[in-house]
Amino acid sequence: MIEKIIVNSRTTEIHGTTRTINTSFQQSGLTEDITLAEIFTRLVTANDELGVAIDRSKAESILADKDDVRDEAVRAVGYLVQGYLYFPSQEVRAAATNVQKVFDKYGFEVIKESYVVESSHIVSMLGDLADRALSASIALLPGLSDNIASLQAAEDDFENTRAQFAEEEAEDSTKPNATTLKKNVVTIINDDLVQFLRYGERFQAATYGTFAATVAQLINDNNEQVKKRANKDTD
Repeated sequence: MIEKIIVNSRTTEIHGTTRTINTSFQQSGLTEDITLAEIFTRLVTANDELGVAIDRSKAESILADKDDVRDEAVRAVGYLVQGYLYFPSQEVRAAATNVQKVFDKYGFEVIKESYVVESSHIVSMLGDLADRALSASIALLPGLSDNIASLQAAEDDFENTRAQFAEEEAEDSTKPNATTLKKNVVTIINDDLVQFLRYGERFQAATYGTFAATVAQLINDNNEQVKKRANKDTD
């Protein structure tokens, strides 16, 4: 008997398995079957919507990665300045103290703020560090100007990505999320496709047997991956 696909499979697993099942259907010689054609029309539509939602999730992940880059850039500026506070040269220590006063207005805590607040603080920090009054002090601290430039680049990159993501988010704000869409796909597979093929395999094996066996194998492959992951997590 064909197993049902495990509900708590990952969204990407459901999406990929469904695509493969549809490819098998297109090659099965059963595309003229009215019932199967109707099931796959709904299944493909739901799975395409799931694919779009997965792409949106990837965009969020990309934004988080770029936030990590600018967080590290903030640390690079702060820690380098702190190091120069202990430099043997009095002139260098004095220059570091001047820059430290500016950095301390914002501090390392900015990286714990929300995206919007952090951006605001970083932009203000960069503005203060660009003040002419600090240029001589920054020039006495090797590597600092490069770290500041890296912070500027990281902030610009983050803001550009966030602006693009905001546009996509606004367009997709009325669309259901990946979790909801995954459930839709799983429901069509388990309640419609699997149930139909179970009966077809039993009563019309000559017609549906081969395709039913293929679907059963694809679902089994997916479920085995889910079970292995669950066992590994338990261990």
